[in-house]
Amino acid sequence: MKILILLRDLSLNGITTYNRILSRALTDQGHEVYVWPSDATMSSRKAFKLPLLHPWMAALVRHRLQDVRPDLVLVHHYTQARLAHRLQATAGIPWVAVMHNAHSPRRMAQWARLYGNAAGVVTMCETLRAQYTALVERTEMPAGRAPPPVLLSRLPIDAPPARTHRPGAPLRLAYCSRLSAQKGPRCEAWLRAIATLPERAECKVLVIGAGSYLERLRRIAAQLGLQAEFSGQLADPGSRLDEVDVITGAGYALMEGLVRGCSGLALGFSGCFGAIGEHNLEPAFGVNFGDQSVQPNATDVASIACELRLAIDALQGAGPGRVRERCIEHFRPAPIVGELVDFLRQVAPGAR
Repeated sequence: MKILILLRDLSLNGITTYNRILSRALTDQGHEVYVWPSDATMSSRKAFKLPLLHPWMAALVRHRLQDVRPDLVLVHHYTQARLAHRLQATAGIPWVAVMHNAHSPRRMAQWARLYGNAAGVVTMCETLRAQYTALVERTEMPAGRAPPPVLLSRLPIDAPPARTHRPGAPLRLAYCSRLSAQKGPRCEAWLRAIATLPERAECKVLVIGAGSYLERLRRIAAQLGLQAEFSGQLADPGSRLDEVDVITGAGYALMEGLVRGCSGLALGFSGCFGAIGEHNLEPAFGVNFGDQSVQPNATDVASIACELRLAIDALQGAGPGRVRERCIEHFRPAPIVGELVDFLRQVAPGAR
């Protein structure tokens, strides 16, 4: 199968992480993958060099694709979906929308208008599948065309070696996320929660990420007297997470720690889902560790401190190791990509 993946850019975020792992796994399974734009981190047969892909570039893109003729196109952002929508209408190339997040009602309605010629929709957790299934079911489709099917998929991630715990070492706490105006306050509440811990003076605090909220967070950590390091944005946080005992975040940021055997605190877009254990792992999968909860979760310092305490105490048992094993199995790339390929062949019958 020839698959063209259209990206908005190569920013260091969950979508580029997903496509880096996806392109490699697709290539390993014998498919031809073209990522546009691309770089050395993508297992792409060819990296096309063009500026930001936009619908007005449809004619130029069609010309560049004459020799490739992909079986289908995967898109992750609205602007590139508009381009794929035009490619399907003018060149008959099927396209599939890969949805990583929900959007505002206005943007969801704009997506729905594009679904009229989409071959399928891929979602990353139970909450997103329910939201996009409802969206396509109420979308007015062209005569004789059924709404695109919606696949419940997962975020693939490779399993690194388990972290090595150093007996007697200071407690190492990390937060990993984009430090935007939306997620930065989550990190601030987390820092204030650490300041309430009896062992706060011995804690080593690491904040991985960058954004508009970073300088405020530096000031808050200093005011609270925390031993905090701010690493900035890292292309690969793995080596730093090998040092961590408790990881806080959501999505890939949290998964990177859980598959290493860190204890985890899920704190995402919708607030604090809580300390992650075997008892709540399946519900956590369903809402992408709190990034996609339908109902808002707590964001106050006291609630976060309570859940952080539970995550720290879990280090004394076998819970993080068992969570690690289940996460490795749940997010293993090969079966996830195999299910995705089966879906693509179903919705694009011409794909080999």
